[in-house]
Amino acid sequence: MFKKITKIVLIVILSITILFEIGYIIKNNVLNDGPSVTVDTTENVVSTPTPTLPIVAGEVSDTEGEAKIIVIDPGHGKPSSLMTDEEKRNYGWVKNQSGSWGEWRHYKIGSSTIDCEGTGCNGRVTPNGACWYPIGNGDRNTEPDINLQNALAAQKYLEQMGYTVRMTRKSNDENPSITKRLSYCYPDNDPTQEPDAEVFLCIHSNASGGTGRGTAYISAQAPYDQAWIKGDYADKSNQLGKLCNNKIALLTSLNAHGTGVIEWEPELIAFCKSPIPCGYLEIGFFDNADDLHILQSESDLIGKAIAEGVDEFCRTQ
Repeated sequence: MFKKITKIVLIVILSITILFEIGYIIKNNVLNDGPSVTVDTTENVVSTPTPTLPIVAGEVSDTEGEAKIIVIDPGHGKPSSLMTDEEKRNYGWVKNQSGSWGEWRHYKIGSSTIDCEGTGCNGRVTPNGACWYPIGNGDRNTEPDINLQNALAAQKYLEQMGYTVRMTRKSNDENPSITKRLSYCYPDNDPTQEPDAEVFLCIHSNASGGTGRGTAYISAQAPYDQAWIKGDYADKSNQLGKLCNNKIALLTSLNAHGTGVIEWEPELIAFCKSPIPCGYLEIGFFDNADDLHILQSESDLIGKAIAEGVDEFCRTQ
């Protein structure tokens, strides 16, 4: 009887031991997903550096991530006779003492915000002109749309090259004053701040009663005295105009008009008020049937030529 009890006790002890071992194995290999591992907390950890994104090929910038800004001005726009007084006021036109709408050709010397109102300026005016520029002097019929289409094409190609483009007008229902157009050279159109654009490019087409042909740029001729301009302002403006005009003559069916440069209009408002290099293009003659056909059929190519000229200018500065 004693032997039987002893045997039963041994069997129970053995069973308990086996169950304990099974439980230990399950705990470490199933619940803990494998045997426990002792980690050396003194081990040095090497962090992987965050990868730097490559600069997109073809991007043009002043500093990394900041594309250069180009201001394109499609000349003229909505006829003044079709504009309400409110429109004129909103687009930067003002009234002089005689009650006529227009704008002042100059700022006071060294200013970028104070119109001369006939005094305190260099007094440079076009032949038979004055400090005052009447709004009606800018009225055109065919030219505004030609200018706009060429400007939009130039915008497209410049943006493809990586530039930021600011358009002074985007439709033929707009007609900002030159002063208003030049505000796009500044951050948030604020002329009290330092200009942030590279160039101001005026896009126009010429007229001479149907006899003129070809493309040209108008040359700036120092001195100018508005705020922000540098000593090489006129030279840089002419370099910009020449590069763009040469590209147009090279890539389109328009030949250069004469020498390709118009030298007798350096007193234009844009030259007298722009704070940055100002290129002024007279692309073809819209009142000549042959030039008009080219202007209307090769607008995209003209825009491409302008963009290439601007790009070459910006890359050589």
